[in-house]
Amino acid sequence: MPRLRPFRPEDLTAILERVVSDLPGTIGVYVTDLATGRSAGLNPMAEFYAASTIKVPIAMAVLWLADRRRISLDQTIAYQPEDYQAGTGILQATIQPGDEVSVRRLLELTITVSDNIARNMLERFIGSGTIRNYMLSLGVAPAYDPLETPVTPYGMNQVLIALDSGRSGLSPASTRMLLRWMEEAVFRRRIPRYLPESAVVATKIGSRDDEFHDVGLVYAPDRSFAISVFTKGMTEAQAEEAIARIAEAVYWYMDSLTRPG
Repeated sequence: MPRLRPFRPEDLTAILERVVSDLPGTIGVYVTDLATGRSAGLNPMAEFYAASTIKVPIAMAVLWLADRRRISLDQTIAYQPEDYQAGTGILQATIQPGDEVSVRRLLELTITVSDNIARNMLERFIGSGTIRNYMLSLGVAPAYDPLETPVTPYGMNQVLIALDSGRSGLSPASTRMLLRWMEEAVFRRRIPRYLPESAVVATKIGSRDDEFHDVGLVYAPDRSFAISVFTKGMTEAQAEEAIARIAEAVYWYMDSLTRPG
């Protein structure tokens, strides 16, 4: 194992500033070195609409209940018309009122294909108050609002760090399952886009109007990190390129800490 050089927040902040210097809109970034817990970022407390990044803490809240046997991943939930939401996902093409889907399958669809109906069914099942209280327990503020969820890059990174470190309250098996679904997510044009194949990247994107985001855990061979990138005021193509370049710059900065000199 290479000797770790110190993570210097000012160095990474300067790199991030150079990457975003010519970009339009508003960008919020927060990065945490998983080896030391030290962090750096740009506009870390700026508020953005969470969009589908919120599906990670929702899934965590469901798994938290399952680990305490308050619910079962094998029990089913009946679809109701109020659960309908267009956009991402596959259930909208086939599901009918009264159809039942297991909690496990709804979780998988929520994360891997960002299924909006699956998310709505899970939220109705456990209640928005449960999600709000769970997120507050992780130190995430502002409080969860199912209609207009505001989040910050800093707050979302607290969710990711809790998931990685075990502070989430999830069992090791539930943690592994959620991370595997995040690794299998079909949307890979943001954080993972320019990262080496040797990196294991567990992410969850979010998109709404002119806001495009990605949050995730990047497990590199020698230096791993949590990263949350939120954007507003760009086209989707601009935002995806910006997020990918930010993640690339962070990756190679972290990699440089494992090399002498």
